[in-house]
Amino acid sequence: MPEHIPIVIVSGYLGAGKTTLLREIIPQLVGTPRPPYVILNDFSNAEVDSALLRQVAPDVDPISGGCICCDSSTSLINALEKIPQDLEPIVFIEANGTTDPFPLIELLTLDIALAERFGPVYQITVINESRWQKRFFSWDKNIERAQAATASHLLTNRSEKASIKQQARVKTDLFALNPNAVHTTAARFIAELITISSGSTAALNPAEPIGHAHHHLALRFDLPPMREDILVRWLLSFPPEVLRIKGLVRLLDDPTDDACFFQRTDDEWGNPSIIKTFMPEGAEPCAIFIGNGMDEAKIRNSLTSFLYQASEAAPSNGIPNIGTFIAKRCK
Repeated sequence: MPEHIPIVIVSGYLGAGKTTLLREIIPQLVGTPRPPYVILNDFSNAEVDSALLRQVAPDVDPISGGCICCDSSTSLINALEKIPQDLEPIVFIEANGTTDPFPLIELLTLDIALAERFGPVYQITVINESRWQKRFFSWDKNIERAQAATASHLLTNRSEKASIKQQARVKTDLFALNPNAVHTTAARFIAELITISSGSTAALNPAEPIGHAHHHLALRFDLPPMREDILVRWLLSFPPEVLRIKGLVRLLDDPTDDACFFQRTDDEWGNPSIIKTFMPEGAEPCAIFIGNGMDEAKIRNSLTSFLYQASEAAPSNGIPNIGTFIAKRCK
């Protein structure tokens, strides 16, 4: 009889570094008896992060739309059920940044049909120390705390950006929320995953659900080819209610790579993340905006404004068909 398939929930608030962690873990598991299988949930267009993960992972299944803890739970069950019967991987479920992990854990551990094939369930929560509990809205703080409270493993990062006082606060808060969690690093977690067996048990913390409500709006915009400097200026132009921007775009000015993945979170005002790459086959250049109370019209107008600025500043052949693109896509 095939062994049960372990599940690792990768949680953490928007921009905490979940995909970055997976990009570090996954290559170490390729070719092992337990190869990685990734299910990725995200607002609006999960294909953006999926395209990034497919560079290191053989199997990535995106789920776009609502949180898999509620709105997209049926899609998650379907994704798990379609894993080939002859495959015995470790399944990584990257939850979107506003997922309440309690109903997700409940679904994965209490559903009888899933329990026949899957288990144990682990949850590693990524914590950005510099931004811990500094969210503007109370519900965002509650989600961040819930993601830490239920975890079997906690991984903190960006401590170099946090003050000594903030680092002490994070340590105190996390111990109070979840004294049983294992504090780990990517290297230690990889070593633990390699030894996982079907008889293992995960120390998930029996935290209470937070009464999850969806206060976040996600917007998606198609993007034309852009110069990197214009892209960066555009990303830096948005106010704090835009919690995260990420996407994929073709570059006009790079001689080696024709595209880049980009993101800007609420702790990266001066330094959006740009990852140079090739344009994945079938991928659609786009930008995803996640935030509270965002003005869709203003975002569309800002794209129009920056593109026109770029076309006026560039040579006549610098940006192809910008006027046509704006007329079609930015109405």
